[in-house]
Amino acid sequence: MASNRGLRRAYTIWATIYDPLTRFLRGSRRHSIGLLDLRPRDTVLIAGCGTGADFEFLPREIECVAVDLTPAMLRRAEAKIEDRRIRLEEMDAMNLRLPDNTFDKAILHLILAVVPDPVRTLQEAERVVKPGGLLVVLDKFWNRPSRPPFFLRVANAICGGYVTAVDRNFHTILARTSLEILQETPMGFGGLYFLYLLRKPPSPSR
Repeated sequence: MASNRGLRRAYTIWATIYDPLTRFLRGSRRHSIGLLDLRPRDTVLIAGCGTGADFEFLPREIECVAVDLTPAMLRRAEAKIEDRRIRLEEMDAMNLRLPDNTFDKAILHLILAVVPDPVRTLQEAERVVKPGGLLVVLDKFWNRPSRPPFFLRVANAICGGYVTAVDRNFHTILARTSLEILQETPMGFGGLYFLYLLRKPPSPSR
């Protein structure tokens, strides 16, 4: 089972090679952020910002808070801010120290398959997004009713506690929130990667 302490140690090491290892997802990141239709003065949360690989796709007019658990990742992210309005925070995505209903939109890229508790992480993102706000999730999920094949179960046993899990079902995670799927897009890469556009339900009218 993953733990924050173990993940922080692992990603301190991974920070040095994270960008080249995940560069194949650059186009997927761009497409995902494009779904949010970011506008000037939008407020955006990036949960698990890593080395800041998403920053290049953010308009300079938005206000962004980008959080990550690992200082080594945040140090690399800082170099990519340039003149964007991005505030970095060392923070646990499962326990965001942020007020309710703060952000217009949220980005969760490659985080739900990493954290010890993906349900709590998505619930926290839901909590801090305003009613009617949008979220994007890009990650690896096993969304089939059958068990993952043997090689994935072995990979999960080896990597699940230190790098990433490969056996989490997004719909099971989503069911513990009130978020609605607006779009589901298989992203290929062996059938593991999916992109979701989600919406937090608007507040009921009085």
